Amino acid sequence: MESSKQLRITIIALLFTLSACGGSQGTGSNGLTPVVPRSITTKDTLGGIPMSSISILLTDAPPRIGNLTPSAINIGIDSVAVISNGVKTTLASYPTPYVVNVLAAQTDPSSIGIGDVFNGAYQKLQFVVDVKSSGVVANGITYPLDFLTDTRTQSTVGAGKTTQTTSVSPGTVAMTVTAPFTVGGDPAKDVIADFNALESIAQQSDGSLVARPTLFAVPTELAGKIAGTVLGESGAPVSGATVVALNKHGRVANTVDTDTDGTFTMHTIRAGTYHLVIFNNYTTASGQQLSASGQTSEQTVILGPIVHITAGATTQVGTIQD
Repeated sequence: MESSKQLRITIIALLFTLSACGGSQGTGSNGLTPVVPRSITTKDTLGGIPMSSISILLTDAPPRIGNLTPSAINIGIDSVAVISNGVKTTLASYPTPYVVNVLAAQTDPSSIGIGDVFNGAYQKLQFVVDVKSSGVVANGITYPLDFLTDTRTQSTVGAGKTTQTTSVSPGTVAMTVTAPFTVGGDPAKDVIADFNALESIAQQSDGSLVARPTLFAVPTELAGKIAGTVLGESGAPVSGATVVALNKHGRVANTVDTDTDGTFTMHTIRAGTYHLVIFNNYTTASGQQLSASGQTSEQTVILGPIVHITAGATTQVGTIQD
């Protein structure tokens, strides 16, 4: 099959947009130990149509969730699939959930399966999640995640519109993100799917956590980063400000919040031109209310610079005054 190109596509899923952290892979909230991933190979039902191999990886970085600083975020994966024109191809599935501490996997992503798909255009990625084996660990306590299904985003800028979470069966949900990419021909060899914790997880007044998943996805060959610092007029850092990248159509490319020193790094941005906007008050997709501190501006919204992103590079925007 000379026309068949054995293309390997890496999908790095659930990548939080803050700085990387170390650690080791942990167990889920139900005590499950991560299993060795196995692959599910799809059948060549159309007889001889070129197929390519896709490898799925899972990773993350530490978020700020209410008053919690997580040491682990465990996601129990039941299956992973890609969707083309409404037709779903399952790449991997597990008899018991494959539980991954996505924080520990940030610098060394854990593979969650390898599968074969037909060459062509794909519009969506889907992750079926076992709710019971998913949770957030902070201060030695495991907090279960209550996944919200069929819920509209509450984001100030509409982040999360391209992610849909639906109920599959009792205790199981499907996170589906619209993320066009191509396999074969002129393919995207890697696809990064960024589960943005800033948008996705909120702490309720009683301390419990809800998840309204918000994912951003970009072919790796087209992906870049943005880094900068938000400072007040006196030069003091502005922490907890929300930085949003908007494309020329006004759509959200990704979001991130500033650290205690005012710095930020936004991952998973498609190469192109964006306008950065800084929010001193912001509502996330899951409904968390965020407020900045250290700013001297009395404005809620600060218009930042126009940024040109290059694939494979981190674009430094310098200092933005708030």
